[in-house]
Amino acid sequence: MAYIGKTPDHGTFEKQTLTADGSTTTFTLNYTVGSSSAILVSVSGVLQEPESGYNIASGGTTIVFSEAPESGEGV
Repeated sequence: MAYIGKTPDHGTFEKQTLTADGSTTTFTLNYTVGSSSAILVSVSGVLQEPESGYNIASGGTTIVFSEAPESGEGV
């Protein structure tokens, strides 16, 4: 199939699992992220909305949740 413009790239997302303790809202990321809409974030399998459920801070190296994920929740 022919494309006009740049050929699409295919790949996979890198996965990072965080340990929630019920009070921490800021976590360090393994990779620098360009913007909050450049990543998929889920808490216990529920996708989070960029800018309302979480934001990216410190030049793309940390994620800040609007509310602390409960202890034991998969982040």
